[in-house]
Amino acid sequence: MKEVTIVTHNGGFHADDVFAVVTVILFLPKDTKYSVVRTRDMEAISRADYVVDVGRVYDPSERRFDHHQEAGGGVRENGIPYASFGLVWKEFGTQVAGNEKLARIIEEKLVLPIDAADNGVTVYSPVFE
Repeated sequence: MKEVTIVTHNGGFHADDVFAVVTVILFLPKDTKYSVVRTRDMEAISRADYVVDVGRVYDPSERRFDHHQEAGGGVRENGIPYASFGLVWKEFGTQVAGNEKLARIIEEKLVLPIDAADNGVTVYSPVFE
């Protein structure tokens, strides 16, 4: 069995890339061997099976889930832009969650706030400093 390579950016971790990678891993068949590569090297990115939050391409058919290109990764009906976690969740969330109802709840409670924060949109007010 071929090992699946998932690429995300190097440097600091962000919630959207961490959760996007985990969502891809949960989507894969349970016995899949995988590696996670943290790089911005375009050659390594081009060889990857899945790419999240790097590469400047959003194309689910090619398993590319970046939101940093000039046009971004799109915007939800409520105006919140997608970050990489949301793009991956949009593609695989129902399968990962097990059903559409649960996927929608996770989208609302977890995915949307992480995407909003990654894109500089405030969706909550802190109670404590």
